[in-house]
Amino acid sequence: MQRFFLTFLLGMSLAFQSLTAQATWQEASVEVRQTIEDMIVVIDEHRAQEPVDLQSVIQDIEAIVDRDVDFEYISKWVMGKYYRQASDAQRNKFAVVFKQTLIRTYAKSLLEFDVDTYDLVGANIVSPVDSKQIVSVNVVSKAGVGYTLVNYMVKSEGYWKLVNVMLNGINLRITFQNQFYEMMQRSRYDVGRVVDSWEAKIDDKRTKN
Repeated sequence: MQRFFLTFLLGMSLAFQSLTAQATWQEASVEVRQTIEDMIVVIDEHRAQEPVDLQSVIQDIEAIVDRDVDFEYISKWVMGKYYRQASDAQRNKFAVVFKQTLIRTYAKSLLEFDVDTYDLVGANIVSPVDSKQIVSVNVVSKAGVGYTLVNYMVKSEGYWKLVNVMLNGINLRITFQNQFYEMMQRSRYDVGRVVDSWEAKIDDKRTKN
């Protein structure tokens, strides 16, 4: 009888954990879906205009990603081992500069890809941490091209935020981190110069568009 009772409790505990994990994944997936829907609306509105004003697209996308992306978290990860070497002013400046990089990347990619349909893929593996969830999305363009978008979500202070993205196996954070490390080597490990150079690239792209 005692063994049956223990087995029953264990079964109930595992079932509860499974339901909890499913609920937290559902919460994160709702946020991902809303972000995608909002971005598609923005892109469709701007595609109806000729010519498309990229700066206007970027401004509208910024309103969405400000709400849904943790730029401080990502920029810290991109700086990696050089984060501690940077001053508070340099960290804050890079967070702002990197935000503009990410917004521009989103805007140009969405304009070029022209999303037709998308489907959220159910979680195959239960996350060991409820506040960290992975939401994968299969996206197909109007030209019939498909890709998989993997969203890494973290819940902080009651809100789900995007902290990384993988596109067809390409890790966004690692890609940008490699760029940062290469720039550090070229600048003889001067964080300030790298941050200024990154900002100059963003400014240069603004003037060309």
